Amino acid sequence: MYNLRNLCNLWINNMREEVVQRLLNLNREFYDAQADSFSGSRVTPQPGFARLLPHLPQPCPRFLDVGCGNGRFAQFLQDNNRIGELVGVDFSEELLADAAKNATGTFYQRNLLEPGCLDELGQFCAISCLAVMHHLPGQANRLRLLREMKEHVVGNGRLLISNWQFMDSPRQRRKVQAWSQLGLGAADVEPNDYLLAWQRNGFALRYACHIDAAETAELAAQAGLTIIDQFRSDGKEGNLSLYTVLTPTLPMLQS
Repeated sequence: MYNLRNLCNLWINNMREEVVQRLLNLNREFYDAQADSFSGSRVTPQPGFARLLPHLPQPCPRFLDVGCGNGRFAQFLQDNNRIGELVGVDFSEELLADAAKNATGTFYQRNLLEPGCLDELGQFCAISCLAVMHHLPGQANRLRLLREMKEHVVGNGRLLISNWQFMDSPRQRRKVQAWSQLGLGAADVEPNDYLLAWQRNGFALRYACHIDAAETAELAAQAGLTIIDQFRSDGKEGNLSLYTVLTPTLPMLQS
């Protein structure tokens, strides 16, 4: 007998691959076309960054920034002398070029929806994935990426993630557009999936999922991760990002 959440998850995992790829391509095209305006709107460190610093292992000789964008978080960590070697991955060549200007490290173009997207990068004492997962279509794909990040963090290292809580803000909710603009309907996407308008440097559309604390906890449990801290920060409202600090769950000891 399935409860409502299990039924929801069965439906979620059946999201058509063609829809997943269409939404991914929409976001790739958005970030390639809007790289300058997007990067220009994300220059100063977010207030939530400072609250992550106490969770970074010290020393932290190797750090991986998944979906590094223009390198804003990596630059913040380097400015605070908190990490050693930096590796960053993103799917946007334009944003990776900005990252290479803002931070010192090695950067790779990777499709975060592809299995093995972090292969051959090695192990890290901490991994960040900030403001990224809500742009990855499909809960099953988000879970896979979370599991891959877990496989690349050493011992009791740390995973630092954040998700945009845009539907909690009336200001941000006004950006929601009809799926019909893409020839899609609500039945083609998952619960809490939205099409959002971007109106800097012209008009553009991008995909985002509202990943709340409940889904974050579910993803963490399924990935074998334990939440050790969670808080809201950022934006004019002071709560537009949900930050979560995780560590690999220790195996149960046999009595």
